[in-house]
Amino acid sequence: MIKKYLQFIKEANEEEGKESLIGDKYTELKDEVKSLIESTIEKAGGEYKSFIDKFIKSPEDVKIEGLINDSDIYDFYLKYRNDIDELLNNIKYFDEIPSESNTFGLYDYIINGTERAVIEIVKSL
Repeated sequence: MIKKYLQFIKEANEEEGKESLIGDKYTELKDEVKSLIESTIEKAGGEYKSFIDKFIKSPEDVKIEGLINDSDIYDFYLKYRNDIDELLNNIKYFDEIPSESNTFGLYDYIINGTERAVIEIVKSL
């Protein structure tokens, strides 16, 4: 029997039980985001903890090197799409109406979703 992707993810989540949203999952994705943050700090200066705090408070104003341009964000999505899709499903991103977040095209939807996943990953660091 062929299952839809969302159905597959929901079943996997039910089997895992009620764990932390991110917990020990997505280690490769976390490591990459952490590496990008560290390279941003290396170039611009500052402290790791204060950078994360600023990013969480205002992700629109604080940019992570390597995730500034839409094309870079899209490439990042392509590289980690399975983890990003699973994370977005866990935070119910796919249940939201795209027009509510001013997303009117597929490309914008991917960029917006990837940015949202990065915010969730940074919150877990």
